[in-house]
Amino acid sequence: MNSPLIKKLILIGLIVVSTTTLGWNAAGHHLMSAISWDLMTAKQQDYWVDILKHHPRYKKDFEQNIPKQVKKNPQYLNEWIFRQAARWSDLPRNFHSGLKEKYHHGSWHYINYPLYLDKKINTKFLNLNTNFKGKLHKHLNSTQALKGNLAILSKQGATKAQKALAFCWVLHLVGDSHQPLHSTALFDSVFFPKGDRGGNLIKIKGQGRIQNLHWYWDSRLDNTTSFRVIDLKAKKLGAKYKAQGLKNEAKPIASWSKKSNKIAMKNVYTKQVLKPHKQAKKHGTKQPTITIDAAYDKNAREAAEKQIVNAAYKLVYLLSPLSFS
Repeated sequence: MNSPLIKKLILIGLIVVSTTTLGWNAAGHHLMSAISWDLMTAKQQDYWVDILKHHPRYKKDFEQNIPKQVKKNPQYLNEWIFRQAARWSDLPRNFHSGLKEKYHHGSWHYINYPLYLDKKINTKFLNLNTNFKGKLHKHLNSTQALKGNLAILSKQGATKAQKALAFCWVLHLVGDSHQPLHSTALFDSVFFPKGDRGGNLIKIKGQGRIQNLHWYWDSRLDNTTSFRVIDLKAKKLGAKYKAQGLKNEAKPIASWSKKSNKIAMKNVYTKQVLKPHKQAKKHGTKQPTITIDAAYDKNAREAAEKQIVNAAYKLVYLLSPLSFS
């Protein structure tokens, strides 16, 4: 394969990645689950790992992906399974058509509370209902999907395979609900009439290969899933924000994304992001590319760290009455 073709394929790959809504990246989901793992009892850990081993794709998506570091240190295996479960819900977007249709549920990853660049526009098409009734279906938002999958975990008669699948979604959606750009979308009649897809359509520079605002926020926690690196960071952040985690653990599910929305308005869609868009709209010029400076980055990292610890504490609080049920 010639060099120009290789470069073209790499570029296409970057474009695909940069326009995909992932929630926290794999490292972020691993980090949340690692903090949670340290908060659980040994009996709780064993209970949920046993459930996960009945996942319908356990062999393909778990066993066949165990990293060398974990294989060499089998005492890490159960925790790695738990961490892998937290990111599993992002995997089906890359499955072939039949399996993708079965396991991938794009709208489950977010709820888009609207933010307007200047004037309000029609956003009645948004699903902002946080109640769940009936059965799971593909049009639910993140709050509804979380409640629906929690119901399966407590349902008498649910098989371990059903619980394993639901548990992966619960782990993942607790994390996604604390990512500010999974709670909010910017709307504007010129640039974003259907929303900015949680920052995916806001172009940025100054962050290497990261090309949009959503991708940037997804990666604020880390970019490696190294078991030991995540382990050390989990212990550091868990200790640093313990008091805050305990204070917020019992907050109702419907409030999580609303809190993330407030963080988005304060720390994501700052004047640094909004003002250039307002000026471009006023002067009829093309959509601007935003420069992310050190001050913005510092605030983003701190906000992300606090949110991931809050997510971990809330997860363990939710799971406590469900263990051994």
